[in-house]
Amino acid sequence: MSNGSTESLLDRAKFFREHVQTILSLATGSFVLSITFLHDIVTKAPQHVEYLRRSWEVLVLTILLGLVYNYVLSIYVTILGKRYGRTLSVVSFFFHASFVLALYFMLRFGTANV
Repeated sequence: MSNGSTESLLDRAKFFREHVQTILSLATGSFVLSITFLHDIVTKAPQHVEYLRRSWEVLVLTILLGLVYNYVLSIYVTILGKRYGRTLSVVSFFFHASFVLALYFMLRFGTANV
């Protein structure tokens, strides 16, 4: 690979790593905030706790997928690509989908208890 291609690959990898880190921060913050919400704000017995439980499960899955994505991205950059591109795409899809699904369950729980 030429030097220009390598720099382009590293720039793209840096962009994707920062994007994944942002989603990881949002997922972790959502998880912690929901625990605080349940502990400090909900004064009566919460309804539809299964939504909150599902959102926690999916948030944990999101965090794990984000870590897997960063690991595979590191391998991708080290080996200079090609073989792991499809794996990155699949992990990225499930990573983003699980984050959206977790937010959906959290919103369902929140609207039932506000």
